[in-house]
Amino acid sequence: MTKALEIERLYVRRGNFFLADVNLSVEENSICAVAGKSGSGKSTLMRAVGGAVRPAAGRICYAGRQMYEDEAAIRREMSVIYDAPNFNTEMKPEKLIREIRKFEPWFDEKSCTIYMQQLELNPKLRVKLYSESMQRKLMLAFALSRKPKLLVMDEATSGVSRESRKIMWEMIHTYRKEYPLTVLFTTHHEEEIAGADQVLSLPVGCPNKREEQE
Repeated sequence: MTKALEIERLYVRRGNFFLADVNLSVEENSICAVAGKSGSGKSTLMRAVGGAVRPAAGRICYAGRQMYEDEAAIRREMSVIYDAPNFNTEMKPEKLIREIRKFEPWFDEKSCTIYMQQLELNPKLRVKLYSESMQRKLMLAFALSRKPKLLVMDEATSGVSRESRKIMWEMIHTYRKEYPLTVLFTTHHEEEIAGADQVLSLPVGCPNKREEQE
């Protein structure tokens, strides 16, 4: 069976920070949590998987393909939620949706409207006026509306109330009942880690974090 995601001997350098020798194999339609203390490189790993950071060595395969081999198709099948919005927060969600559809015609506007209603988000309010919690909810609504096969989330529920976190995960599980979806996520909430099918633990210190040698 093709793995949804395979990471082999990944090495990523960001300034004086090193994430080294990371290996991970994630089955299709499973949920994998990445755990570790602050400074272990969780966000760096998510950015590498999301394509925002290019690894110095090693490889990342998405359903058997590497990013440079079929980038357009891979990005079409993947939604990524980073720790901050990667869209124009000056806009209102209703306008953002129209802009997204210009470049991603497969974006499901109807589903997005339903998600926003479930999350009690005002589509006529500029995103910059949303609280941090509301922005994270909106990012999930947008991510699922892209109809991804792989969902990558970096602390997507950080700062969100327990009740809202429950609603967000219920949305993900409901989606997975209808569509194939593999989830890779980081979180500091123990109950979310406990709900994962597998857990990758990143230790603090060598080889994952060390000072650059001159």
